[in-house]
Amino acid sequence: MASEAEVGEEIYRAKKNIVVNTDCKKVWAVISDFSGIDKWYSGFTQSKRVGGSQGQVGEVRELLRSSNGQVVRERLIYLNSNEMELAYTHTFNGPVKESIAIVSMSNLAGGQCLVSWSNTMKLKEGQEPSNTVEKFNSAYKRVLEDLRDYFTKTGI
Repeated sequence: MASEAEVGEEIYRAKKNIVVNTDCKKVWAVISDFSGIDKWYSGFTQSKRVGGSQGQVGEVRELLRSSNGQVVRERLIYLNSNEMELAYTHTFNGPVKESIAIVSMSNLAGGQCLVSWSNTMKLKEGQEPSNTVEKFNSAYKRVLEDLRDYFTKTGI
């Protein structure tokens, strides 16, 4: 049963998409390496598995932010390779009270892949909703551009 403080709490959503000029199976191979995000995303200088089994629901990654050296932990809570979709949540030092981030892919004509990154969240007390959602949208724009650029640079 929800406590009185939780009843009626606002839920916010951030979402960005990008088209990658690569087949989704190749994109999925990179994205589904949950603890390998630092190999292609400049927002983290380090990512390592600190819990759970690699490539399995329950895997926990510890991330070191490039911008400020802050450590963040995230846990993989959903993984569906057939649908090329995964979800994770913050478990330590997350920027919001509660969140579920979802990454999904859809094949497009011509061997392209539409990648979507979204987050549904409850904010910590005192956070400004529009600023927080904009920060997530900005971060997802950067992560998706880095993903696209990774495939452009590597020619995979």
